[in-house]
Amino acid sequence: MKSASEEGKPGVLLREEVSQLQEEVHLLRQMKEMLTKDLEETHGSKSTEILSATELKVQLAHKEQDLARAKEALQAMKADRKRLKAEKTDLVSQMQQLYATLESREEQLRDFIRNYEQHRKESEDAVKALAKEKDLLEREKWELRRQAKEATDHASALRSQLDLKDNRMKELEAELAMAKQSLATLTKDVPKRHSLAMPGETVLNGNQEWVMQADLPLTAAIRQSQQTLYHSHPQHSADRQAVRVSPCHSRQPSIISDASAAEGDRSSTPSDINSPRHRTHSLCNGDSPGPVQKNLHNPIVQSLEDLEDQKRKKKKEKMGFGSISRVFARGKQRKSLDPGLFDESDSPTRLSLSLSEGEEQLDRLQQVELVRTTPMSHWKAGTVQAWLEVVMAMPMYVKACAENVKSGKMLLSLNDEDLATGLGVCSSLHRRKLRLAIEDYRDAEAGKCLSKASELDHHWVAKAWLNDIGLSQYSQAFQNHLVDGRMLNSLMKRDLEKYLNVSKKFHQVSILLGIELLFQVNFSKEVLQERRARCETQNVDPVVWTNQRVLKWVRDIDLKEYADNLMNSGVHGAVLMLEPTFNAEAMATALGIPSSKHILRRHLAEEMNSVDYFPVTSTGFRSSPLCSGPLQPKHPSSVVTSSTDPRWSQWLLGTSPKERCGRGALFFISCVVMHLRRRNDIKNIERWLLT
Repeated sequence: MKSASEEGKPGVLLREEVSQLQEEVHLLRQMKEMLTKDLEETHGSKSTEILSATELKVQLAHKEQDLARAKEALQAMKADRKRLKAEKTDLVSQMQQLYATLESREEQLRDFIRNYEQHRKESEDAVKALAKEKDLLEREKWELRRQAKEATDHASALRSQLDLKDNRMKELEAELAMAKQSLATLTKDVPKRHSLAMPGETVLNGNQEWVMQADLPLTAAIRQSQQTLYHSHPQHSADRQAVRVSPCHSRQPSIISDASAAEGDRSSTPSDINSPRHRTHSLCNGDSPGPVQKNLHNPIVQSLEDLEDQKRKKKKEKMGFGSISRVFARGKQRKSLDPGLFDESDSPTRLSLSLSEGEEQLDRLQQVELVRTTPMSHWKAGTVQAWLEVVMAMPMYVKACAENVKSGKMLLSLNDEDLATGLGVCSSLHRRKLRLAIEDYRDAEAGKCLSKASELDHHWVAKAWLNDIGLSQYSQAFQNHLVDGRMLNSLMKRDLEKYLNVSKKFHQVSILLGIELLFQVNFSKEVLQERRARCETQNVDPVVWTNQRVLKWVRDIDLKEYADNLMNSGVHGAVLMLEPTFNAEAMATALGIPSSKHILRRHLAEEMNSVDYFPVTSTGFRSSPLCSGPLQPKHPSSVVTSSTDPRWSQWLLGTSPKERCGRGALFFISCVVMHLRRRNDIKNIERWLLT
């Protein structure tokens, strides 16, 4: 059908041209007839104006020329018609060739479509296989993570066991060293025993030799050396009979063993009963020593007794102080385990040095007590140094402080430049810590109390607080810079990034929100621990949740396979409540839930919305985080939840932000807007903020 119409188009054009030529010929004929009529009329008319024969001939010649031109045009049209017919034939042949080409192309296209469909099906099958393989690999990945976690825990347990074994080995080495020291002392004192005993002393069991029990923690080599010691001095057999050294079974210990027992009693505090030194003295002195045979007329024995009594009195004086004195007593005991302990002699010079050190520690203890009870302006140089060393944990600046700061009043007047030049405090964070502490004491001089932040030392911040917010990996940096409670209240993002190596933005936000929570509880550890204890078994008051409590909540909502991803992530209760961008999607991302698992993400969002935002008071009711009175439920057994109780919205809308000011207002507004945003209550948000 298409080919017939295309073939007829050139014929139609030719017919139109022929018809036009025929019309022109017809017009020419009409003109000729008209001219002929005119000629006849002119011949037959009796007009006065008769054309001459010449003019008529001229007109006739013109007409003949016109007729000749018309004939030529007709012939030209016929030639064009023939040409068009030839072109038509060529076009028809070309169309036939095009049709043949088109059919071949269509066949190729059909083949391509069939191949494409086949490849598409194969690709879909391959994609499905890859999806299955991906799910399998995903499960294997989580299984490997779980195994890696278990392996890490196992490695940690093994490491702790190894540390315990290392400590035990060190303890045994210390026991061995002390035993060797005791052996060396005994070796040196054997020739002197004759001078310590009376010539005519009556001795019982004169033939008694050195006896060792098999259960003593001394090696066979030491036992052999001790036996060799007492068998290698035949010239002093009478001395051995006069003065016996029987550390384990002897009912009559010698003067030397009694002196060593006194030394052991003096150096052992209640906290050091299990120490290697105490056990070594117990081995040398026996568990139940009998009466001591001493010559009271010997001046050496009397001097030893006087020295022992003096040391015991000094010990009683030191034990009369509180817990801080016990701390210094433990420090003194640690000092007694230095290499000087294993000297060959316990000379009076060394004893006097230890007594002077004890007096120095006692004086420092008294200075620390003055720090607690006396205003800074009344402090003297020793009190300032004790405060800097013990309270501020900065012993590295004590020497410069002793040279340049002579009183607390001078300390109160120091600025940053003075701290840098006078005390040599190069660290900017250390300067800030000192400056904030001085400002706190300056406010206390004006009649205020010391801030609660002063009770938070750098050990608590680095170990406990960072662990609570899930960022224990920064503990060493906080420990090195001595970041305490006052410094926490002054930290900014640039401080975290510049000094404390906290480069991740989310970790910075987590730390700052943790500080914000401390600010809201007035830096009171007791209040914070009380609120956390109340919500330990209930999903309420999430703003105070620790990172570990968030992990427990995630496990409780049946997402335990993702809970471990929150460890050391910085996700804690203040982030959940106070960070506007941390929604259910962000929580799912932090947990590592794949975006394709929409059901799990929706489940997480529902569980987050169902958390009760009110803290539990001591009466068992739940109150808003900042309102004074509890929202009491209608029935004691009912639970008032923030997502269902209409009085929550009424309370929110009835409380204006103008009623609160300062930093607490920001906390209050954040809590309210967060709650309304989680409920998609946009109208109430706008209405409440406009008030």
